[in-house]
Amino acid sequence: MRIYTLIVSAVAALVVGLGCPPAATAADDRLQFTATTIDGTPFNGASLQGKPAVLWFWQPSCPFCNAEAPSVSQVAAANPRVTFIGVAGRSDVASMRAFAAKYHLNFANLNDADGSIWTRFGVPWQPAYVFERSDGTSTFVNNPTSAMSQQELSDRVAALT
Repeated sequence: MRIYTLIVSAVAALVVGLGCPPAATAADDRLQFTATTIDGTPFNGASLQGKPAVLWFWQPSCPFCNAEAPSVSQVAAANPRVTFIGVAGRSDVASMRAFAAKYHLNFANLNDADGSIWTRFGVPWQPAYVFERSDGTSTFVNNPTSAMSQQELSDRVAALT
């Protein structure tokens, strides 16, 4: 009789559990920031919660950033379901704007001249990426000795969706 009661209780708990809504996705606390784009528009990092996103940390005079920029622009344009955000640092706004215009970076680029967003994400140098998944988990990639290939970037972005 005791086993029967345990089995009935377990089945009842399972049935009740199946009727519950799915668990909420984990939040990435690093996305709790506000910033301004290089064009002066306010930006709230929390708007990225629950969405696949790529944060690309760049600096205008960085040779690897300059090498990556055309690929980043193309991969961003080819993946409209993934939000791309540039995080420009260690420079003045005029240089950031010129870089974004030169490479047709048609996504939001944040002015992080003070390095606060870079620090928040633990970015020691550029270029760097944070690949944010919709479940709140992320992958950090930082290679200061070479540019990421367009194929690798495409593959990492495809894995987000």
